[in-house]
Amino acid sequence: MNQHFTGYHKARLQACPSRFFLACVILVLSMAMIGSAALAGGTAFKKEWQFASEARV
Repeated sequence: MNQHFTGYHKARLQACPSRFFLACVILVLSMAMIGSAALAGGTAFKKEWQFASEARV
């Protein structure tokens, strides 16, 4: 019985860094996606604003 708990804790300790690494990867990927979406949105907004200002002139 004690052997089972020792193996369980050992497995949890080994799984912990990989879970942390996975969380970091997900965080970085989501930040990259949000950043690229914001950049694309900003570019589209600038083009739309430029088009509207040219149409007014």
